[in-house]
Amino acid sequence: MVNRRVVLQGAVAAAALPFAELAWSALQPTFAPALEHPSLYRVLFDERFEACRAFGRYARQLGYPAQAFAGDITHVWFHDLHPRWRQGPAAISGLTAHGALFCLEHLARDVRMRVIHRAEHRYAGHEPLYSWIIAPPVASRA
Repeated sequence: MVNRRVVLQGAVAAAALPFAELAWSALQPTFAPALEHPSLYRVLFDERFEACRAFGRYARQLGYPAQAFAGDITHVWFHDLHPRWRQGPAAISGLTAHGALFCLEHLARDVRMRVIHRAEHRYAGHEPLYSWIIAPPVASRA
């Protein structure tokens, strides 16, 4: 049975994807819940950064539909997310710079979704990157 705990555990596991390629053998048990998490509509990554490309490769290995972009999220928005979100909310995840996350966070509000997980990752030589999940808020049980 899917409940709040299962959804949140899956969200945390999916957000940890960037670290998997770096230490898969040590972290393998951490990622097991990600395989049980309901499918994400899309996993986005900024192909300008090696850490993001590794994240995208790993997401594809897990069977998630991953899509690259080069800094500007506009093409992804107009040709993929906006048409899909017009049909209703669909959860997405990614590893991106702040700008793309900022835009997606605001666009998601129109379909009553929000960032349910955000973590900052610092890598030498470039700006911080953020792993995140945007999804409908988990409904609390009364």
